[in-house]
Amino acid sequence: MKKLFIFALLILLTLGASAQRRRRAKTPPPPTPEELAEMARREKYDRKLQAIERVTFIDSILLKKSEVMDVLSLGNESGSVHPYNKFFASSEKDTLDCALFCSQLGDKIIYAQPNSASVLNLYASEMIGQKWSKRVALPGLEDSVSLNYPFMLTDGVTMYYASKSEEGLGGYDIYMTRWDDDDQCFLKPENIGMPFNSPGNDYLYVVDEFNQLGWFVTDRGQNADTVCVYCFIPNEVRRIYNAGELGYDTLVAYADIRSIKDTWVDKNRVAEAQDRLLSIRNKTKKISTNRFRFVINDMITYTNLAQFRHNESRKLAERWLKMMTERDEAYRKLDILRKQYSEANEQDKPKLSEEIMPLEERYEILIIDIASLEKEIRTFEQR
Repeated sequence: MKKLFIFALLILLTLGASAQRRRRAKTPPPPTPEELAEMARREKYDRKLQAIERVTFIDSILLKKSEVMDVLSLGNESGSVHPYNKFFASSEKDTLDCALFCSQLGDKIIYAQPNSASVLNLYASEMIGQKWSKRVALPGLEDSVSLNYPFMLTDGVTMYYASKSEEGLGGYDIYMTRWDDDDQCFLKPENIGMPFNSPGNDYLYVVDEFNQLGWFVTDRGQNADTVCVYCFIPNEVRRIYNAGELGYDTLVAYADIRSIKDTWVDKNRVAEAQDRLLSIRNKTKKISTNRFRFVINDMITYTNLAQFRHNESRKLAERWLKMMTERDEAYRKLDILRKQYSEANEQDKPKLSEEIMPLEERYEILIIDIASLEKEIRTFEQR
């Protein structure tokens, strides 16, 4: 009897030890900091996925990031956007990726510049006489990080910009803020959410209120230095998809903007918007042949050929205008060919590539030659 009891006790002890080992084996190790960060990012993504804005996209263009602000067909009533270096004819390396917004009247600018800590911040200057005033940092945005790509609506109150804030989904995200006249500062910025923001970099967001068209730029899903410029119809009131009626995969597809045609609920509205877009592009092209904006220095900007003081620079300016027209025409053709290539079958793609490649090379040469010619013109005019 005693032996039987000892035997039973040994069995119980063995089973208990085995159970403890199984429990220890099933207990997962604590997550690493990287895993915790990924879990937080995924939770943030899924949360924003439940509030995707219903946006109608009417057009999209793939191009180099450096070309974006040169090809936006923004109506004159809405002001203009520029690379900082081109607006001020600057060659400083730390300003190469800085964007600038100029008001419709050309009397106020908002632009990105490195601050004392070498981090991009937003500043404003006003035209006083014939000179831009000393820059002033925009108040109320002190907690934002790496601010760039500003755009102000015609109300002079609502501003959009891009920032690398921790609230974002990754890289640059687009934010909106408003000027508080009572406190003389901008209100706490709001992340404008999906589909405009993504885990990639989402940059410039501009709206042509007169023509009811908007554009935004993103590098999501693109190769290095390539971005996609989407044109959309701005909503007067923010509307979101019903997440309960759509599956997770469908929500992700809308967030990624995998197909702009999937957003064409009202095709008549889309057709009207596309007509407005074409009209703006044609109008912009006509204006560019008669009027232009050539920056000589921080204080002098020419808008017609008669303003050039020297015959040599005037002749160079005429050549510059022709090259600008050729550049715009090359871009238009490239846009058409790239769209044809994206929709073509495998048999037709090689033929389209043969057309695209030399045109891309010519376009890049024109960009370089135009920049060189601009420097030569400024040298003549500043003698």
